[in-house]
Amino acid sequence: MKNNRNINALNLILLTILSLTFFGDIAQAQSTDIDNPTVLTSNIIEGEHEGESEALYYSFTATKGDVKITFDGKTKYYTGWVKVELLNEDGSIELFSLNGEATSTSKRTAGTKRFLREQKVILRVSIEKDGLVGLINYKIRLDGAVQFEAPPATEETPKPTTEETPSQPAESPAKPSEQTEETPSTESKTPAQAKPSPAKNATKEKVKKKAKKVLDSILDDQ
Repeated sequence: MKNNRNINALNLILLTILSLTFFGDIAQAQSTDIDNPTVLTSNIIEGEHEGESEALYYSFTATKGDVKITFDGKTKYYTGWVKVELLNEDGSIELFSLNGEATSTSKRTAGTKRFLREQKVILRVSIEKDGLVGLINYKIRLDGAVQFEAPPATEETPKPTTEETPSQPAESPAKPSEQTEETPSTESKTPAQAKPSPAKNATKEKVKKKAKKVLDSILDDQ
């Protein structure tokens, strides 16, 4: 039972790692601190909101050219609004603003911002408090002149284990080879010891008889 539990626990851990690796680019961490925004590693931001007001911050690099922002939103009831803004690197200047509309039947809003030079950009997603709208599901996609940081190399973690695994059985073949080399040496000694001289045989017999007598006398005394 303990072995089965351990196996199930290991399988659960592996599935969790795989799911985090696969969905890591899309399901990004959400920062509420403008001075420490979430660094984007892909062009997709997905989220959901219910009730309370909220402001989330992300960062990426805009290169020279057009950056297109596409917003898709859906609500449970009525119409809700999600504001998407592009700010300069320290968040002090608004460079672009898009009011994303979310409805019960899904709604798409898009806009484009042209950049004349490469620069760091903060993307702010803000939603006002609205208890009537209910749950808002949204997706923001960035296209065009954008650069993102490479995601963490999580796939390199299992590589050392796979490399060490074949090295372990490689040592075991060496042990039988040593044993097979020693085997003939022990067998070669056996025939040499199996040829005692007649004089030695007679001496051994005398010693055995004396030893037997001594043992019998000891047993009789007891």
